[in-house]
Amino acid sequence: MVDAQTVGIVFKLSDDAVFRAVNDYLKELTAEGKQVFVIGYIDAWEIPDTWLLRKGYNFFCMKDLNLYFIPELPFVKDFLKREFDLLINLSIDRTFPVDYIFAVSKAKFKTGKFFEGYDYSDLAIDIKESRDVGYLTEQMTHYLRIIHPKVQTLEI
Repeated sequence: MVDAQTVGIVFKLSDDAVFRAVNDYLKELTAEGKQVFVIGYIDAWEIPDTWLLRKGYNFFCMKDLNLYFIPELPFVKDFLKREFDLLINLSIDRTFPVDYIFAVSKAKFKTGKFFEGYDYSDLAIDIKESRDVGYLTEQMTHYLRIIHPKVQTLEI
């Protein structure tokens, strides 16, 4: 995996399968010695009890958004202040609060799923019609290793 020291992950949590895939990727990155920060958006008015108090995760939901659908929580503001070596968007569908965090982040390099007309990524991964976050993480890892010589801020 790319030897970025700090990694941010942002994603929309839609079900257990998404959480498992993100969690597996988080474990992989932390096992490689990376400092990883994770923010998940839940498209509901309240965060279900199932997702509360997950170690290593910060979740926000609709009630945490202002009138412009921008999250206004201290941990989101802290996340946006960090200059991550790598920011990863693991969302399969576009959602404005996640798009906002991804676009505004000061990360040195950004990657995520390819979306037509969405050009905030330095590396956009086209996984066609797949809705598998695990597949997306595999493809990201693969392509980040390939482009390494062209990316000055990342090391393998």
